[in-house]
Amino acid sequence: MEGLIQGMTETVRLWVRSLGAPGIFLGVMVETLVTLIPSPLVPMVAGFSLIPRGSSLLDVLIYSIVVIGITGGSAATLGALIHYWMGLYGGRAIVERYGKYLGVSKEDLEKFSSILGEKNRNFSLLLLRAVPVFPLSVVSIGAGILGIEVLPYAVVTLLGSLIRYSLLGILGFILGEAYDEASSWLDSFENLLIVAAIIILLIYLIHRRGRS
Repeated sequence: MEGLIQGMTETVRLWVRSLGAPGIFLGVMVETLVTLIPSPLVPMVAGFSLIPRGSSLLDVLIYSIVVIGITGGSAATLGALIHYWMGLYGGRAIVERYGKYLGVSKEDLEKFSSILGEKNRNFSLLLLRAVPVFPLSVVSIGAGILGIEVLPYAVVTLLGSLIRYSLLGILGFILGEAYDEASSWLDSFENLLIVAAIIILLIYLIHRRGRS
């Protein structure tokens, strides 16, 4: 299994580097559905490989949002809808039977349900997409099981994913060749991602201004 996952990971890297935006779309679809691949990998590979070194901050932001964010967010939303429909039509039984393959446990679903609550669900889903506290498959399948309406779910998933993938693209550009190691541990600590990315971006901006 480890060899298979490693092979798929290398294939995803190759897609991104050689195909650009289509590679980002394919890669995100794979990492969304194959939960063992580190989810920050694709946007960070894209940020490192596709954004030219020496780009201005504005160029980095535009590329990260327009190419990495929108492309990755669209693919993540499509993959998330597949998990959503699995939860909607399969119910809790699908977690009991296939949860270990989907990266979802009954305990995760209970925690997700309690955090989501009954009020401001769309806003909570947006935050959980942008700064994942749970594995993303838990959010998608859990939303289906709870019967959240599909259109609002798709919209907040797209917006949250766009934010997340844009920031990860910026982070991949800034970290450079260190993105590979970082993508693995970020997969376990993504709840700190937004704060870390903003801090790094500010440091990068100050550094560039100091040199100019």
